[in-house]
Amino acid sequence: MTPTTRHTPSPQRSESFPLAKIRSATTALLFVVAGALISAAAPSHAQCPLSLAPASDYAVGLNPVSVAVGDFNADGRPDLAVANTNNISILLGNVGGTFQPAVNYAAGTNPYSVTVGDFNADGRPDLAVANYGNALSIGNVSILLGNGDGTFATRVNYAAHNSPNSVAVGDFNADGRPDLAVANFNSHNVSILLGNANGTFVTRINYAVGGQPFFVAVGDFNTDGWPDLAVANFGGNTVSILRGNATGTFAAAVNYPVGFTPSSVAVGDFNADGRPDLAVANTSAPFAGGISNVSILLGNAPPNAGTFQPAVNYDVGREPRSVAVGDFNADGRPDLAVANGNFFGVLFSDNVSVLLGNGNGTFQVAVNYAAGFTPISVAVGDFNADGRPDLAVANQNSNTVSVLLTDNPPPAIIQQPASQIVQAGQNAALAITANGFGNTLTYQWRKNGIAVANGGNISGATSPTLTFTPALSGDTASYDVVVSAPACSGGSLVTTSTAAILTVTGTVCPADFNADGTLDPDDLADYITAFFAIPPGTGSDFNADGVTDPDDLADFITAFFAGCG
Repeated sequence: MTPTTRHTPSPQRSESFPLAKIRSATTALLFVVAGALISAAAPSHAQCPLSLAPASDYAVGLNPVSVAVGDFNADGRPDLAVANTNNISILLGNVGGTFQPAVNYAAGTNPYSVTVGDFNADGRPDLAVANYGNALSIGNVSILLGNGDGTFATRVNYAAHNSPNSVAVGDFNADGRPDLAVANFNSHNVSILLGNANGTFVTRINYAVGGQPFFVAVGDFNTDGWPDLAVANFGGNTVSILRGNATGTFAAAVNYPVGFTPSSVAVGDFNADGRPDLAVANTSAPFAGGISNVSILLGNAPPNAGTFQPAVNYDVGREPRSVAVGDFNADGRPDLAVANGNFFGVLFSDNVSVLLGNGNGTFQVAVNYAAGFTPISVAVGDFNADGRPDLAVANQNSNTVSVLLTDNPPPAIIQQPASQIVQAGQNAALAITANGFGNTLTYQWRKNGIAVANGGNISGATSPTLTFTPALSGDTASYDVVVSAPACSGGSLVTTSTAAILTVTGTVCPADFNADGTLDPDDLADYITAFFAIPPGTGSDFNADGVTDPDDLADFITAFFAGCG
């Protein structure tokens, strides 16, 4: 199928970098290697639970098809740029991961892809937009220079080729200035536009790729220091690899088979060998009999660096449109987020699949999270400044962007402590069952709101079970327990149980050593046995002064012969 209308939108995985990383033109190279290095910024295997909070939706323009992340107003908080029909929405980020209402800027005809770079070396993020065009226009690329306060200058357009569908940023000629790579759907090629120091670009140079290129990504696949290109070819069911040279030129494309109708490609080091690998979202429209999945192509070692192993496929939702890389469970291993748009089908997914990486190039079964209607682009950024990646998803048919914050839920108490009534002198216990992050939980029981300490007849004050051996009348009180789990971004997450009332009735005879309710010679015999045991037995410190000594024996004998009256 050849998309010629808005009904075959191009997903765009955007780079998600803070402003500090795009302050100069030379930092544009970070966009080249971001996917391969994503695991380097994460802690090593300090795994957090995979959990995303329910989506929060923000209105944007009509038919949003691409979302990108950048700090457009230099406040240290990530903002969003969204490509809609004929304009770009900018949503400035607030503290806590929320966003301000969208402000729209004109672009070209049918924007299909938006990405971020500092094109005029002023330390302010700018935008590049691939405009697909229509029957009257073959499309072009718009550059919107950022003012640094969240606003943008009027667009300037540059020619690409027929139906520009995706745009990516890299420094292809090693001059420290960001350049552009543009996938042109209906001319079956990629345009390279080399950047000048002032935010302008030279005339395009085109390179042939596979049929109907839908998406372009940048990475150094042969580790020679020069950026290369990976292009997902919608009509060819392949990914084209174009090796870059220091002059900004590229070798002829080499194609690798993937799934059916690939629409997005992302770069990451999925098996921790220091070589970039590829993840490809295969839309696989059901009208063509395809199967929706993501293909993983692992990069080969020298002397075959820059080539890839055969694709291994993983199931996701219906018609995946976009794939992005992030470490969503903080274990230092790259994971995948996939927007499942299901534009062509009737069994709608309308969700995002997250596949946790195992660190060896394989992935776990997808876990799905609801987004808006027809999510077709996903980008990664830390929107609430908790040190963990969150997701922004462009929903084409609900005209919204969904923001899904990575959630670190507090411990869950599965079984609350139960109130009980016991006779003085009997043993008693209060218990809970809880789970949480890695089950590395800590406990603190409280009596009438004051922390309980172990000692005397009480044990387990910092465990799931608080034990009274035996229960005494003074133990009558309200008890709860504070359960804590480590937060993935530091600190603790806390849940407090409901209160349980322990009621101790009657009195206990201190000399009823075996707590059978009767004062008899067995108590005297049992105490003497405990007193002379090595080490002294439980309860031998009768006067509870911390030392088992003759005073305890004398006090016990006195109490015994005094009786329980």
